[in-house]
Amino acid sequence: MKALLLLLVMVVSPLCMAAQELYNPARSYNYFIREAKASDNNDTRIVVNEKGDTTLVAHYKLQHSLNNSLQEFTKVFKGTPFFKNGWYKGKLSAKSGQDVTFLMAYNIEQNVLYIVKNAGADAVAIRPDEFTIEGHTFRKYDNVFLETLYLRKNILLKGYDCVLSSRFTDKTGYEPSGGDAGYEGEFRKSHKFFTIQDDMLQVVSTGRKALQSFPKTQRPVLEQFVKQNNLNLKTEAGLIELFRYYDTL
Repeated sequence: MKALLLLLVMVVSPLCMAAQELYNPARSYNYFIREAKASDNNDTRIVVNEKGDTTLVAHYKLQHSLNNSLQEFTKVFKGTPFFKNGWYKGKLSAKSGQDVTFLMAYNIEQNVLYIVKNAGADAVAIRPDEFTIEGHTFRKYDNVFLETLYLRKNILLKGYDCVLSSRFTDKTGYEPSGGDAGYEGEFRKSHKFFTIQDDMLQVVSTGRKALQSFPKTQRPVLEQFVKQNNLNLKTEAGLIELFRYYDTL
């Protein structure tokens, strides 16, 4: 196995951590991050396994009071609850107006941001009004973080969701090997697009239904623009171009 990358800070905040070099299969970093150690002696970390899957490995230690025995076991989940499955450089705006840089991990499932100032510091869980991580800027709307994709006269936002789904309720020992059968569950991520109309968040559908987010009088012009430029309104890039053009009308 390729050991690791990051640790999951899902249980306690702030957390005590020990330094470990960051590994990301897509790129290399020189700073350090820590492996979480929760007060109950359980810990979690992220591992890229031999199949190339990014997995969450959770190790548990349970103390039985009746017979004074210690039980240890490990559960492996496919995926992680983190945005882009990792820790990245990011920034927050201070009261002075200056940006302050941190190492960040955005936990989509819990809608919380973890920050680390330096290699010797603990991770702290926060919910700021705005933050930027790996070039992606998020703002808080109705207590939910949404990424700003386009902002001029109109705005296009992207919201992320993450759900942990269990694969098996009871294991028999006869489950098929290989594939996803070796995982206890999977962190499944999804997203939706939004805009703001009359000071309220409105869902922006993808495909041809995206045109329903605009006034009826402008839809024929927008539809012609989509056809002429062969825009794919099922993609983020296509929706951004549509909103950009709409602002010119």
